Amino acid sequence: MTRLAAGVVSLAAVLTLGACGTTYVDETVVTVDTSPEATTTTIAPVDPDAPIDELLLEIETLMSDLDAVIIDDDLAALDVYARIDELWRAAEPQIRSNDPDDVFNFEQAIELARTGAERRRPADASKGYKILNDVLDDYLDRE
Repeated sequence: MTRLAAGVVSLAAVLTLGACGTTYVDETVVTVDTSPEATTTTIAPVDPDAPIDELLLEIETLMSDLDAVIIDDDLAALDVYARIDELWRAAEPQIRSNDPDDVFNFEQAIELARTGAERRRPADASKGYKILNDVLDDYLDRE
């Protein structure tokens, strides 16, 4: 019986260690989705001189359904957040130069969008959108 047990252990070891071989990735192979559902969207780069209201309204539009995007596809949510961040980097200097007291409130909303997208927390994104709505309404009323 000990020979049988030793044989079983040896066989298990050979099979287990055999699975630990070197893996090679062929980077020359490219897979292209040719299905009719495959689409490509080109997003224009953010113009740093764009009017502040346009930048903020685009941020609002993106944040309005970020929570749903997080639920449906967390990788797409990261792309949406990347666009929000890009827009914010263009808007923030304009807000800071005109109304520095408002920067913190906008940053709070943007930070909640970030944590929502990165940590897959739709509630954070939703809270960020609510904060942004309030801050944006006040900000645009004064403009």
